[in-house]
Amino acid sequence: MDKAVIAIVFDFDETLGPDTISFVLEKQNITPAKFWREVNDMVGAGWDPPLAYMHLLVEASKEGRLDISKRSLQIFGKKLPLFTGLPSALKELKEYVSTNPSFNKSHVTLEMYIISGGFEEVIRASKLSPFIDGIFGCTFAYESSSSQPIGIKSAISFTEKTRFLHGIRKGIDPLTLRTDPYRVNDAIAPHMQRIPFSRMIYIGDGPSDIPCLSPVVSGGGVGVGVSAPFGTFKKGYELAQGKRITVGPYTANYKKGSDMRKVLEEALLRIGLAIDIDRKKNVITAPKH
Repeated sequence: MDKAVIAIVFDFDETLGPDTISFVLEKQNITPAKFWREVNDMVGAGWDPPLAYMHLLVEASKEGRLDISKRSLQIFGKKLPLFTGLPSALKELKEYVSTNPSFNKSHVTLEMYIISGGFEEVIRASKLSPFIDGIFGCTFAYESSSSQPIGIKSAISFTEKTRFLHGIRKGIDPLTLRTDPYRVNDAIAPHMQRIPFSRMIYIGDGPSDIPCLSPVVSGGGVGVGVSAPFGTFKKGYELAQGKRITVGPYTANYKKGSDMRKVLEEALLRIGLAIDIDRKKNVITAPKH
């Protein structure tokens, strides 16, 4: 029997760790608040938010005020702090599914993805990377001789996130999603979906996650609201009031025994039970003598 796949899809900034852009700015003595005010001014003039912040970063790099070379972002990624319980929680959740008897009959496996409007290079270099099956974030184009950024290669806005979410649903591998983006528009019959929304858990902290939360929740999956440990629940409660999430918001504490961890384990069990029920419906028992 083919394995049934459950996917947990995470936002990153203020969901799994601090804002990656602000983290890189602070490490180079640039005040994030001033930077984000400039970004907001550009957005008010009609810029898309990720294009605005990436443009400002490329300009700062050209002026020598900021190092966002690929090597530098990778170094920052290795230093990036993660929220409580990470990265071990990701390994433990995969083991929870692979060893739990409740999942055995249905041959369930767990995959994890990150779709972020933050720095992909930073996230890839973080301690989370070994446990993630696909990472999608904003990237720069680099000059081959110097590895310095010369432009914007990929900018992921809140609506652009859904391209990768649908790619995961359809079973398009991460490399193909990048190099052949039109594949996401392929028509696919519902029963051929590799990971339907009903088998997804999406975890996000705010309005930029609504385009992903909406199809997951309406498709029968689980939307979890989360708030960074150092912030307030304001954005999470706004998601809850708008019925954008199924549960939460919870503090971003992934340690075993925390509310967030219990909710994730319960959600996995609920989806696993539904998979088992579907499997039994499709099995015709042989007649006995």
